[in-house]
Amino acid sequence: MFRSRSHLFSLLLVLMGVLYSCDEAEIVDGLSVTCNDGIQNGDEVGVDCGGSCGRFCPVYENPLGGEIIWRTVLRTGGVYTLTEPLLIRDESQLEIQPGVTIKVVPNVGAYIAVGQGGQLNIYGSAEQPVIFESLSDNPSAGDWGGIQVMGEAITNESGVRLTEVGNYLYGGGDDLDYSIRLTYVKIHHAGEVINQSPMAALGLYGVGSQSIVDQVEISQALGAGVRIVGGTANLHRLYLNDLGEGIYVSNGWRGDFKKTFLSNIASSPFRFEEYLASDEPNNKGFFEDLTFIGPSVGSLLQLKSGGADLNLKNWYVSQIGSFLSLEEDAFHRIDSIQVNPIYFTGSAVNLITPTSLSTDFIIQSENQGAGSGAEKPIWLNWTN
Repeated sequence: MFRSRSHLFSLLLVLMGVLYSCDEAEIVDGLSVTCNDGIQNGDEVGVDCGGSCGRFCPVYENPLGGEIIWRTVLRTGGVYTLTEPLLIRDESQLEIQPGVTIKVVPNVGAYIAVGQGGQLNIYGSAEQPVIFESLSDNPSAGDWGGIQVMGEAITNESGVRLTEVGNYLYGGGDDLDYSIRLTYVKIHHAGEVINQSPMAALGLYGVGSQSIVDQVEISQALGAGVRIVGGTANLHRLYLNDLGEGIYVSNGWRGDFKKTFLSNIASSPFRFEEYLASDEPNNKGFFEDLTFIGPSVGSLLQLKSGGADLNLKNWYVSQIGSFLSLEEDAFHRIDSIQVNPIYFTGSAVNLITPTSLSTDFIIQSENQGAGSGAEKPIWLNWTN
């Protein structure tokens, strides 16, 4: 009997505390401010809905969020809704079969993260690609975060580091790391601003050479299409269109891009940077069969603080302000840039810094770039 009365007294105290906190909560337009903060908190049933907020919580089709532990499969042709961040844990897998569509609730900080030791395997096909897109009736760039992958390959940072968003570990000593397989995948409307900067639609942090990124379309993103931090990932047959930035590489990446088509990139189509310029390895990349269609503000290539060792082959470039921009620190690595003849059309061919660098590699030739000059190549027919 004593225990029952004690338990009842405790419940009354809790109830009084809840009522008191509700009374003390800041009220705006008749609702607690927690009903307008984009976070599920208080007594809310969903994000800013249910409970004392009183708003109806939408019922989402096949909701996704939280954590993947062990193995989860999204079946062919299914439609799923990403309602919050989704983390694939160590020794766990998310497999997505052909024809799956994942719609993302906009502006709630949702993204997919592959933790170290986890795997994201997406098996799209030309006939049934896998699509990530905003759930909004009026989707726009930056409605959701994107796909962020944390591998165990070497970077030029000592040990392992933490990502800016989510504080996920990345890096290590396994350049053969396998963290992700993306084949015939469309990523739309990514780049939500989190921690005061837009996320990349596809972020590869210490991802290794056994990972597969082949036949991927990234479009209508607010920030960078691809962000690479160290590692040895190779990317083939990419289509990047209508982005805030193109490809941003830093911290000792060593790999290649083959058959890449970029168009309508607002600024910084290619940016290379070394935060720890004196450390090894340095960014080192081979870029073959590439088409860039502008217009774009600034230079096609930006080398900042440490730069990169680059080998460029068979590029077709249209409507760009200048070819190369070098910061002073990167200038000392200019002899490590190997440039095969590049076909420029409708573009300025000057260099911003240094102005004395030879431009003999800029010729009027018949390069086809990614395959068809200014036109989308045949291998991108699946994106129509």
